Amino acid sequence: MVQSKIGEEVVMMDMESGFYFGMNSVGSIIWQYLAEEISLDELVGKLMIEFNIDQKTCETDTLEFLNDLLEKNIIKITECE
Repeated sequence: MVQSKIGEEVVMMDMESGFYFGMNSVGSIIWQYLAEEISLDELVGKLMIEFNIDQKTCETDTLEFLNDLLEKNIIKITECE
């Protein structure tokens, strides 16, 4: 997977399949947080502070985005020790 930042957005392409995926500025911020192993609770907490958003909305929107990444095999879930 090749990725590049264009302005506030991240664009990714799987060179083998030709699959292309773009992230808006919010998705790009989430992507930055995902660069390090982070729990969902930690991620939601950081996003709530950064965007001054309530927990329920943040969890719903974040899970929707993460599920999209999972379906496209861009991320994987690992067990925390």
